[in-house]
Amino acid sequence: MNRRMRSLHRGMGAAVALFVLMLAITGVMLNHTSDFELDEQYLTWDWLLSHYGINTVSPDAVYLLDTYVISQFGQQVFVNATPVVDVQQAVLGGVSLEYLLVLATADALILLTPEGEFIEKMGASAGVPQDIQNIGWYHGAPVIQTRDGIWRSDFMLDQWEKISLQGVGWSVPQPMPESVEKELATYFHGKGISIERFVLDLHNGRLLERYGIWLLDILAGLLIVLSLTGIWMWLRRR
Repeated sequence: MNRRMRSLHRGMGAAVALFVLMLAITGVMLNHTSDFELDEQYLTWDWLLSHYGINTVSPDAVYLLDTYVISQFGQQVFVNATPVVDVQQAVLGGVSLEYLLVLATADALILLTPEGEFIEKMGASAGVPQDIQNIGWYHGAPVIQTRDGIWRSDFMLDQWEKISLQGVGWSVPQPMPESVEKELATYFHGKGISIERFVLDLHNGRLLERYGIWLLDILAGLLIVLSLTGIWMWLRRR
Protein backbone atom coordinates (compact mmCIF):
# COMPACT_ATOMS: atom_id res chain seq x y z
CA MET A 1 0.00 0.00 0.00
CA ASN A 2 2.80 2.36 0.94
CA ARG A 3 4.64 1.55 -2.31
CA ARG A 4 1.54 2.26 -4.38
CA MET A 5 1.06 5.53 -2.54
CA ARG A 6 4.63 6.60 -3.28
CA SER A 7 4.22 5.68 -6.97
CA LEU A 8 0.99 7.69 -7.17
CA HIS A 9 2.63 10.56 -5.33
CA ARG A 10 5.56 10.65 -7.79
CA GLY A 11 3.23 10.56 -10.83
CA MET A 12 1.11 13.41 -9.54
CA GLY A 13 4.24 15.30 -8.55
CA ALA A 14 5.59 15.16 -12.11
CA ALA A 15 2.31 16.43 -13.58
CA VAL A 16 2.00 19.21 -11.04
CA ALA A 17 5.67 20.17 -11.48
CA LEU A 18 5.08 20.91 -15.17
CA PHE A 19 2.02 22.97 -14.26
CA VAL A 20 3.88 24.93 -11.58
CA LEU A 21 6.81 25.48 -13.95
CA MET A 22 4.44 26.96 -16.57
CA LEU A 23 2.81 29.18 -13.96
CA ALA A 24 6.18 30.37 -12.71
CA ILE A 25 7.54 31.21 -16.17
CA THR A 26 4.38 33.00 -17.34
CA GLY A 27 4.11 34.77 -13.99
CA VAL A 28 7.63 36.15 -14.29
CA MET A 29 6.92 37.26 -17.87
CA LEU A 30 3.74 39.07 -16.81
CA ASN A 31 5.56 40.79 -13.94
CA HIS A 32 8.04 42.20 -16.46
CA THR A 33 5.68 42.98 -19.35
CA SER A 34 7.11 46.48 -19.77
CA ASP A 35 10.73 45.33 -19.48
CA PHE A 36 10.23 42.64 -22.13
CA GLU A 37 7.90 44.86 -24.21
CA LEU A 38 5.41 42.02 -24.44
CA ASP A 39 2.56 44.43 -25.12
CA GLU A 40 4.35 45.76 -28.22
CA GLN A 41 5.22 42.44 -29.85
CA TYR A 42 2.66 40.38 -31.74
CA LEU A 43 2.15 36.75 -32.70
CA THR A 44 0.72 35.97 -36.14
CA TRP A 45 0.64 32.16 -36.09
CA ASP A 46 -2.27 31.02 -38.27
CA TRP A 47 -3.61 28.57 -35.67
CA LEU A 48 -3.50 31.23 -32.95
CA LEU A 49 -5.27 33.87 -35.05
CA SER A 50 -7.84 31.24 -35.99
CA HIS A 51 -8.30 30.35 -32.32
CA TYR A 52 -9.03 33.98 -31.48
CA GLY A 53 -11.21 34.31 -34.59
CA ILE A 54 -9.25 37.15 -36.18
CA ASN A 55 -7.54 35.47 -39.12
CA THR A 56 -10.41 35.84 -41.57
CA VAL A 57 -12.89 38.48 -42.65
CA SER A 58 -16.48 38.00 -43.81
CA PRO A 59 -17.47 40.52 -46.46
CA ASP A 60 -21.08 40.86 -47.56
CA ALA A 61 -19.98 40.87 -51.20
CA VAL A 62 -16.78 40.94 -53.28
CA TYR A 63 -16.31 42.14 -56.86
CA LEU A 64 -13.14 42.26 -58.95
CA LEU A 65 -12.78 45.32 -61.20
CA ASP A 66 -9.55 45.28 -63.19
CA THR A 67 -6.81 45.15 -60.55
CA TYR A 68 -9.08 46.32 -57.72
CA VAL A 69 -11.01 44.29 -55.19
CA ILE A 70 -14.31 45.88 -54.17
CA SER A 71 -15.82 44.55 -50.96
CA GLN A 72 -18.58 45.59 -48.59
CA PHE A 73 -18.74 45.17 -44.81
CA GLY A 74 -22.06 46.44 -43.49
CA GLN A 75 -22.29 50.02 -44.74
CA GLN A 76 -18.57 50.35 -45.52
CA VAL A 77 -17.29 49.86 -49.05
CA PHE A 78 -13.60 49.04 -49.50
CA VAL A 79 -11.28 49.25 -52.47
CA ASN A 80 -8.66 46.62 -51.72
CA ALA A 81 -8.04 47.21 -47.98
CA THR A 82 -9.00 50.91 -47.93
CA PRO A 83 -12.47 52.15 -46.90
CA VAL A 84 -13.76 54.64 -49.48
CA VAL A 85 -17.47 55.30 -48.85
CA ASP A 86 -20.45 54.41 -46.65
CA VAL A 87 -23.65 53.26 -48.34
CA GLN A 88 -27.11 52.42 -47.02
CA GLN A 89 -27.81 49.72 -49.60
CA ALA A 90 -26.00 46.55 -50.61
CA VAL A 91 -23.53 46.83 -53.47
CA LEU A 92 -24.99 44.76 -56.31
CA GLY A 93 -22.01 44.84 -58.66
CA GLY A 94 -19.61 47.09 -60.49
CA VAL A 95 -18.02 47.80 -63.85
CA SER A 96 -14.78 49.39 -64.92
CA LEU A 97 -15.10 52.11 -67.57
CA GLU A 98 -12.29 53.99 -69.24
CA TYR A 99 -12.08 56.71 -66.63
CA LEU A 100 -14.31 55.41 -63.87
CA LEU A 101 -15.13 52.54 -61.57
CA VAL A 102 -18.90 52.37 -61.21
CA LEU A 103 -20.63 50.49 -58.39
CA ALA A 104 -24.37 49.92 -58.26
CA THR A 105 -26.78 49.81 -55.34
CA ALA A 106 -30.56 49.54 -55.60
CA ASP A 107 -31.04 53.31 -55.71
CA ALA A 108 -27.74 54.84 -56.88
CA LEU A 109 -24.50 54.54 -58.78
CA ILE A 110 -21.26 55.15 -56.87
CA LEU A 111 -18.47 56.65 -58.93
CA LEU A 112 -14.82 56.05 -58.11
CA THR A 113 -11.64 57.16 -59.84
CA PRO A 114 -9.51 54.53 -61.62
CA GLU A 115 -7.34 54.63 -58.47
CA GLY A 116 -10.32 53.73 -56.29
CA GLU A 117 -11.04 57.14 -54.76
CA PHE A 118 -14.63 58.24 -54.18
CA ILE A 119 -16.05 60.87 -56.58
CA GLU A 120 -19.80 61.05 -56.07
CA LYS A 121 -23.03 59.15 -55.68
CA MET A 122 -25.64 59.47 -58.46
CA GLY A 123 -29.29 58.74 -57.70
CA ALA A 124 -32.74 59.45 -59.10
CA SER A 125 -32.11 63.20 -59.12
CA ALA A 126 -29.30 62.61 -61.64
CA GLY A 127 -31.57 60.58 -63.91
CA VAL A 128 -30.37 57.14 -62.80
CA PRO A 129 -33.17 54.52 -63.12
CA GLN A 130 -34.30 53.12 -59.78
CA ASP A 131 -34.82 49.60 -58.40
CA ILE A 132 -31.46 48.50 -59.80
CA GLN A 133 -30.86 44.75 -59.70
CA ASN A 134 -27.49 44.45 -61.43
CA ILE A 135 -24.92 46.32 -63.48
CA GLY A 136 -22.85 45.23 -66.45
CA TRP A 137 -21.36 46.44 -69.68
CA TYR A 138 -22.08 46.02 -73.35
CA HIS A 139 -19.40 46.96 -75.89
CA GLY A 140 -17.83 49.35 -73.39
CA ALA A 141 -21.11 51.03 -72.39
CA PRO A 142 -22.56 50.71 -68.86
CA VAL A 143 -25.83 48.77 -68.59
CA ILE A 144 -28.10 48.34 -65.59
CA GLN A 145 -30.86 45.83 -64.98
CA THR A 146 -33.92 47.22 -63.16
CA ARG A 147 -37.38 45.89 -62.39
CA ASP A 148 -38.61 47.71 -65.50
CA GLY A 149 -36.00 46.35 -67.89
CA ILE A 150 -32.49 47.05 -69.15
CA TRP A 151 -31.08 50.54 -69.50
CA ARG A 152 -27.93 51.68 -71.29
CA SER A 153 -25.96 54.90 -70.93
CA ASP A 154 -22.79 56.46 -72.22
CA PHE A 155 -19.61 57.09 -70.23
CA MET A 156 -21.12 60.31 -68.80
CA LEU A 157 -23.91 58.32 -67.08
CA ASP A 158 -26.32 61.24 -67.44
CA GLN A 159 -28.58 59.88 -70.23
CA TRP A 160 -30.26 56.48 -70.06
CA GLU A 161 -32.25 54.66 -72.72
CA LYS A 162 -34.36 51.56 -72.25
CA ILE A 163 -33.22 48.77 -74.56
CA SER A 164 -33.28 45.02 -75.08
CA LEU A 165 -29.83 43.44 -75.28
CA GLN A 166 -28.31 40.00 -75.46
CA GLY A 167 -24.77 39.22 -74.38
CA VAL A 168 -24.46 41.72 -71.55
CA GLY A 169 -21.46 41.09 -69.31
CA TRP A 170 -23.14 41.25 -65.89
CA SER A 171 -21.18 41.84 -62.73
CA VAL A 172 -21.09 38.78 -60.46
CA PRO A 173 -19.64 38.24 -56.96
CA GLN A 174 -16.14 36.78 -56.75
CA PRO A 175 -14.03 35.08 -54.05
CA MET A 176 -11.86 37.38 -51.94
CA PRO A 177 -8.18 37.22 -53.02
CA GLU A 178 -6.04 35.92 -50.18
CA SER A 179 -3.63 38.87 -50.23
CA VAL A 180 -6.43 41.41 -49.81
CA GLU A 181 -8.10 39.25 -47.18
CA LYS A 182 -4.94 39.42 -45.05
CA GLU A 183 -4.78 43.20 -45.42
CA LEU A 184 -8.43 43.51 -44.42
CA ALA A 185 -7.87 41.23 -41.43
CA THR A 186 -5.07 43.56 -40.31
CA TYR A 187 -7.35 46.58 -40.83
CA PHE A 188 -10.19 45.10 -38.77
CA HIS A 189 -8.26 43.14 -36.13
CA GLY A 190 -4.89 44.83 -35.80
CA LYS A 191 -1.41 43.35 -36.01
CA GLY A 192 -2.21 40.05 -34.34
CA ILE A 193 -2.22 38.74 -30.76
CA SER A 194 0.12 40.53 -28.38
CA ILE A 195 2.54 38.29 -26.50
CA GLU A 196 1.21 39.81 -23.28
CA ARG A 197 -2.33 38.64 -24.01
CA PHE A 198 -1.13 35.20 -25.09
CA VAL A 199 0.95 34.72 -21.95
CA LEU A 200 -1.87 36.02 -19.71
CA ASP A 201 -4.40 33.64 -21.28
CA LEU A 202 -1.89 30.80 -20.94
CA HIS A 203 -1.28 31.72 -17.30
CA ASN A 204 -4.94 31.78 -16.27
CA GLY A 205 -6.09 28.95 -18.55
CA ARG A 206 -8.28 31.16 -20.76
CA LEU A 207 -6.32 30.08 -23.83
CA LEU A 208 -8.30 26.82 -23.81
CA GLU A 209 -11.52 28.68 -22.99
CA ARG A 210 -13.80 26.69 -20.66
CA TYR A 211 -11.60 23.60 -20.96
CA GLY A 212 -8.67 25.59 -19.61
CA ILE A 213 -10.65 26.49 -16.50
CA TRP A 214 -11.49 22.84 -15.91
CA LEU A 215 -7.83 21.88 -16.44
CA LEU A 216 -6.73 24.38 -13.80
CA ASP A 217 -9.35 22.96 -11.43
CA ILE A 218 -8.03 19.44 -12.03
CA LEU A 219 -4.44 20.52 -11.44
CA ALA A 220 -5.48 22.35 -8.28
CA GLY A 221 -7.14 19.13 -7.14
CA LEU A 222 -3.91 17.24 -7.84
CA LEU A 223 -2.02 19.75 -5.71
CA ILE A 224 -4.42 19.09 -2.83
CA VAL A 225 -4.10 15.31 -3.23
CA LEU A 226 -0.32 15.63 -3.56
CA SER A 227 -0.16 17.60 -0.33
CA LEU A 228 -2.38 15.14 1.52
CA THR A 229 -0.44 12.08 0.31
CA GLY A 230 2.82 13.77 1.24
CA ILE A 231 1.54 14.46 4.75
CA TRP A 232 0.22 10.90 5.04
CA MET A 233 3.57 9.35 4.04
CA TRP A 234 5.41 11.66 6.40
CA LEU A 235 3.16 10.61 9.27
CA ARG A 236 3.67 6.93 8.39
CA ARG A 237 7.41 7.36 8.65
CA ARG A 238 7.04 9.10 11.99
